[in-house]
Amino acid sequence: MFEAKVFDNTDFESRLACNHELMVLVAGEFIKEAAGLLDTLQTHMESQDLHNFDLVVHRLKGAALEVSAYRFCRLIGEVEVLVTQRNSDALPKSLMALREEFRSLVFVLNQELLM
Repeated sequence: MFEAKVFDNTDFESRLACNHELMVLVAGEFIKEAAGLLDTLQTHMESQDLHNFDLVVHRLKGAALEVSAYRFCRLIGEVEVLVTQRNSDALPKSLMALREEFRSLVFVLNQELLM
């Protein structure tokens, strides 16, 4: 089976017409936005607000697609399935996995674009 990359730089470059300045700007904004969205997911999970959790997770997935973060998107898709199944018991573990993948993604973005 195909293992998704943490970050697909070639795809990201083609999305942004090889404009390195724009790539740096978008990646930096993604990191800030995604960190806030992950915190918001935590709040909605704790209050068992699955409707708003679902809205935020969908927004997070869209943001991740913009930076070609396909492995992060795959995990988000798994979380979306849990929400659809109303399986709130599995959300804490899944949210922890999302946070770990986000840390990996930030590391790679910093290495490839931001430093």
